Amino acid sequence: MKEEKKSSYKDFFDAIILAGGESKRFGTDKCSFEIDGKTMLQRVAENFENPIIVTRIPRNYGIEIKDDGKGPIRALEIAIKKIEKDKVFVTGCDFPFLKRKVVEYICSKDYEIAMPLLEYPQPLLGCYDTRFLKSNISRIVSLQDLIYLANNVYLIGTEEIKMIDSSLDSLRNINRLTDFYTKIKIFTKSKILLR
Repeated sequence: MKEEKKSSYKDFFDAIILAGGESKRFGTDKCSFEIDGKTMLQRVAENFENPIIVTRIPRNYGIEIKDDGKGPIRALEIAIKKIEKDKVFVTGCDFPFLKRKVVEYICSKDYEIAMPLLEYPQPLLGCYDTRFLKSNISRIVSLQDLIYLANNVYLIGTEEIKMIDSSLDSLRNINRLTDFYTKIKIFTKSKILLR
């Protein structure tokens, strides 16, 4: 039985959650790993009205699309066919501390791409113009490549995100169990890239 989403959110963007990875570094299926009684996938999905979840195994949550195991670009290529809104937020289940207000802030930016900037841009915490993403997804090898194809990109520095999420926990990417004990200590300024 599918779990119904208990959300009152009415999103101005669609959301794709990539949940098909093998979790090799984590040691077990991280999307199913529980924190305070909720799986990491549930914790991420609860931030969205009706997320599209690309997964290799049934998750019984949101709108599921079967991942063909050919990587995150292919998974995204499959999922964007379901996108109806002008913007789409793309993430993975490995951001279990993601806060709704951070997602809304990222997607409120009027650029082809808006994403946080740590040491590097974070495409799996990115909000994309749907037309841009659909017309360029077949041209890339990695999500980072989209930055070089966009006419305008807003890279949101940690100093700016800190105004919304003072702990920066929304940006914590959990790939190993030890990542639960680390805090983000990188301070970056926002940048606008124009072509």
